[in-house]
Amino acid sequence: MGRSVLCESFVEDYLRQLSRKAGVCMGLLIGQPSASGKDYIVHASRITGQDEEESDESQKLNATVASQQALDATRMLPGGMYVMGIFVIHPKNVFQEQSLLSSVKFILMSMKATFDANPLLMGTCEELEKSEKLVLYYSSSSKTQICKTVSLATENPAVLPCDWKFVERSSTWHKLNVYFETDDVYPLKQKSEQEQYDTEANLTESARKLRYQLMDAKILFGGEPKPATDPVEAVPANVYLPTSTELSPNDAKIEHFEGTMKFDGIISSQIYIHSQSTFGEAERFIVADVVRSLMSRIQIHCDSLVQTEDTTTQDKITLNELPRRIYFPVRTQTGFPVQFSDYLFPEESVETPIGRIREILDIGVAVRDLNCKVELVPVVKEDERPTEEEEVWRSKSKEDDFEGKLNMPVVGGLVTVIVLLIALLVYYLMK
Repeated sequence: MGRSVLCESFVEDYLRQLSRKAGVCMGLLIGQPSASGKDYIVHASRITGQDEEESDESQKLNATVASQQALDATRMLPGGMYVMGIFVIHPKNVFQEQSLLSSVKFILMSMKATFDANPLLMGTCEELEKSEKLVLYYSSSSKTQICKTVSLATENPAVLPCDWKFVERSSTWHKLNVYFETDDVYPLKQKSEQEQYDTEANLTESARKLRYQLMDAKILFGGEPKPATDPVEAVPANVYLPTSTELSPNDAKIEHFEGTMKFDGIISSQIYIHSQSTFGEAERFIVADVVRSLMSRIQIHCDSLVQTEDTTTQDKITLNELPRRIYFPVRTQTGFPVQFSDYLFPEESVETPIGRIREILDIGVAVRDLNCKVELVPVVKEDERPTEEEEVWRSKSKEDDFEGKLNMPVVGGLVTVIVLLIALLVYYLMK
């Protein structure tokens, strides 16, 4: 027996509209897998740049475009949501036309390679998907659909049966919120034989180490641990990282680095899980959301940097401000609870993400639909940022500063004693 899929009915409306407008197109299927082998599809998005008539060369080009859009879409998904596969709208049955089926397999393998090259985006959930991706064929003529899974576990992907159903409200969705705070210092590594630092490599390494910490973390729901097999419920979640209480002489070592990176801030994590999920799956999705959100910010930030070949010595103190997270609804009018997210730099206007959301996910949102107040970044003016000289001066003048400062608790105690003495003196004089 193959996997089964429950898909929201508004996705069928979207496919029907695409079949009337485009006739032939391909897109992404976004949803959540489960341990029971049942998948939930909550969104579909057309892949831009696909041609109706495809040659071998255009297939490779389209695979690149599709893989990049799948990567961009994943950055916008909360933990627990994945690009589950693709849909194909075509007058010919994709499973009967070998050229179309070969193109689909090539695109899926290209997507897998792209996600494998970006492991910190957590683009796949191997424990639940088991290397299988969905392929939904939707007939542009008869408006019927056929869904199968393609197993990417082998070099020659196999096509397996799958049961697909369009339903109204496929599940009840629980929302879990977590605010994860990080305040760590990591060694700063230089590029080989160069004086400048690789910003993306150092930030990525910090995210990688954080992922390992989160994998060993303890997550409490409603202030207490929950059995991994218990069905999930909407309760607050807290993440506690492990700390080493003892360090043996064999584990202790001294390393010298040219610099360090202080990695601190608060990450907003917001996941949605269907009612059949367990607390064990919720823990997995929370970790995936924090790591994915952090890595998405790093990639977006580094993509925005001006890449130069300047190898001159950089400033001793460099500030990298990652964009903050904003949320938007998948459906703005039906009351569907699931939300996706995007990222906004401090200097960007609230309207900036609207076009990007439309282009990547084909979701139309207005400014009023965006929740931009979950993460707030303090405004620091350039003339308020500490320079290297200021930092050195501060560290050297700490003792001098201390001598010129009053010890407020001591002063408060002296004032109290003086007031008490005056009160006693007045009391005896009045007798």
